[in-house]
Amino acid sequence: MFRNYLVTAVRNVMRHKLYSFINIAGLTVGLVCAIFIILFIRDELSYDAWVPGSENVYRAEISLYFPGEPAIVTPTSPFPLGPTMKAELPEVVSETHIVPQNSTVKVGDRQFSERLNSVDPDFFSIIRLPLIEGDVTSVFAQPESIVLSQTVARKYFGQTDPVGKAVTLDATHPLTVTGVMRDLPHNTQLSGDVFIPNTSKADQSKQDIRKDWFAFQGYTYVRLAPGTDRLRTQEKLRRIFARHFSPDQISMLHVAADQAVKANLVPFRDVHLTSDQKGGMKPGGSWTTIYGFAAIAALILAIACFNFMNLATARATMRAREVSLRKVMGARRRQLVVQFLGESVLTVLVAMILALALVEILLPAYDGFLQRPIAFRYFSDWALMLALCGIAVSAGLLGGLYPALVLSGFRPAASLKANASGQGGSGALRIVLVVMQFAISIGLGIAALVVFAQINYARDLDLGFRRDNIVVVGGNGAAPMTPSAAENYLRLLDSDPGIVAAAQSNAIPFERSESRSNVSVPGNPQQFDMRVIDISPEFPSVYGMKLLAGRLLSRDRGADISTTTDRENEVDGGTNVLVDAMAARAFGFSPANAVGKIIEIGSRRVTVVGVFQNALFHAARAEPIATLYYFNPGKLDRFSVRVRSDRMSDALAFIDRSWRQFAPSVAVRRHFLDDSFDNLFAADEQEGAMFGIFVGIAIFIACLGLFGLAAFTAERRTKEIGVRKVFGARAGDIVRLLLWQFSIPVLIANVIAWPVAWYYLHSWLESYAYRIALNPLYFVVAGFAALLIAWTTVGAHAVRVARSNPIEALRYE
Repeated sequence: MFRNYLVTAVRNVMRHKLYSFINIAGLTVGLVCAIFIILFIRDELSYDAWVPGSENVYRAEISLYFPGEPAIVTPTSPFPLGPTMKAELPEVVSETHIVPQNSTVKVGDRQFSERLNSVDPDFFSIIRLPLIEGDVTSVFAQPESIVLSQTVARKYFGQTDPVGKAVTLDATHPLTVTGVMRDLPHNTQLSGDVFIPNTSKADQSKQDIRKDWFAFQGYTYVRLAPGTDRLRTQEKLRRIFARHFSPDQISMLHVAADQAVKANLVPFRDVHLTSDQKGGMKPGGSWTTIYGFAAIAALILAIACFNFMNLATARATMRAREVSLRKVMGARRRQLVVQFLGESVLTVLVAMILALALVEILLPAYDGFLQRPIAFRYFSDWALMLALCGIAVSAGLLGGLYPALVLSGFRPAASLKANASGQGGSGALRIVLVVMQFAISIGLGIAALVVFAQINYARDLDLGFRRDNIVVVGGNGAAPMTPSAAENYLRLLDSDPGIVAAAQSNAIPFERSESRSNVSVPGNPQQFDMRVIDISPEFPSVYGMKLLAGRLLSRDRGADISTTTDRENEVDGGTNVLVDAMAARAFGFSPANAVGKIIEIGSRRVTVVGVFQNALFHAARAEPIATLYYFNPGKLDRFSVRVRSDRMSDALAFIDRSWRQFAPSVAVRRHFLDDSFDNLFAADEQEGAMFGIFVGIAIFIACLGLFGLAAFTAERRTKEIGVRKVFGARAGDIVRLLLWQFSIPVLIANVIAWPVAWYYLHSWLESYAYRIALNPLYFVVAGFAALLIAWTTVGAHAVRVARSNPIEALRYE
């Protein structure tokens, strides 16, 4: 019997080549999309799951609440938090802290600029990264030790054994290689190829920072005892902050410490998808993205299944006599249902084989698009293969169930009468399926339009400064030069004809690290949380920042230069600062009136001498922050250099040569500011591109089905159209008739898709501080495009039928 079913299925496929091709092509493309999305989702969910024993490890993250201000959420935490948790909370088994820092590694006469991690000596016992050489319990037993990744070890020492070899950090700290770590895979929150213990003299964290409960530097990880209630432990952390904050810090908060600070314990394996986008070591993922692409995969598969159901049901009339004869010969309805479901599943399995072949071919391009290795191994990924087979069989059963019930339900007597072809299935169902296909396609199309429009809007937003042709040199560490050497370096850079201007600062646009302080106006009890940035006087001209009122800072005015190390608690009077327009408004002043006003930072009074236009240092993503600018030469650790675009290579070479002249022991680190800006939108642009691709695929599959359905409809209405032409209908009338028949489902699809798309896109846009409005034009364009595509798809059949000779259709009547 199985052989009979198989032969019948193959014959049916070969007999109706066009419809078989449409079904198999649609299902193949849909399955390819589903497989790629499943591979992407699996990769996102695999982050840090490979780290042994990480199921009870959590990262402590901090939320700060100031009166009248939105919460400040940061994944970083103060140094004392981990040791205090271990000492005071019995459920905390162990803790460790990791601080990324930039250092210059010297091996022989070669220098390397490295991003390394300073960690507690027991780090590898808690975060069990695989060591190829060395023991996790003793690799950092000696303070002056270092662990390298395989790649870095080969870079430093070639093929020789690196253990026991010496390297020098920052020209003054000799360290011994005590371990080699396997290269970190891409699917981890951790970043870095070099680890040193924070007991080493090479660690850059100052002792006062290590004791400061209000200095959020680095990441704290704790291991809890199995069975610990994480939420209850988080509540205990509130009391820890209340006990250990100093009275000055509590008074600065203007609210009780246990209300101002909240610590969240995020499971180690969840960090990538929950909180890394707030400033982790690597860009984070998003559950919203996971759910969104899972929904897209399901929708595209649904479109392919709708195609199958539509065409199979529509073609049911062609098999009415076959079904009736089988019933006359004794076939039961259950047997017919099994036969037609078998044909459906066979079609999907053929599509699955083709889909797997296409995935194999396209996988390298997909890896390049995602910029990560996505592995797909047929035999080792048996769970994935079983899931894919389950999806294929489910799609086959779903797509073939209703047609099987329709076909098996034909009545032999009605079907075998002269000129009777039996029932053709539910025309209403076919309309519903076409409506659903185009509703999905239109919704995805609107989403793609809005995503790209928002990205373009964010890219073109006036940031309040210029970002083009700026090279950032140094940064993220101790100042590489003395203030006097840095000033001489700036003067040397200004002398090069390929350089327009150069400046210093302790922060640059598009970086997450920043300093915050509470600022007030004398006589006003309200406190304002503000960002504080140290800049050299040349900074505004390098970035093209607009001065709204007052003057800039100057190296020639003593009151413009700050030398204090504690802005909030030291009173030295007379220091001049700059603020932006947002800060001036917060103080209750216009930009012009703010000039000359005294403001207080903690117990320290300073004078506003100039007001800038607001600068969106975090672009469109984050809410703007009121900003105050100091000039403190001792705190400036990076340089911003504007270069001429026509002399770029010469200017870069001059920057490097000049750096070696003033900081010979520090390897030069530089990057273009535009690259940092592009990184802000890399994930959104990648998602937008995927959206665009999947929208095109969804529309393609829908059009395949519409093409087949139009061919079937044109064939069934040939005689009707012949009669209409005999009674005087023109070709244009016939074309409009058929086009209108398929326009109605598309118009209904718009009515369904528009409110659903508006709801979800409105929520997505909320993640941007600066965002576009949901202009009705996006919805109209997507809807009209779908209608135009439908007309184009149906038009060929409509024109062919309209031009046919009515005698050919009516000759047998």
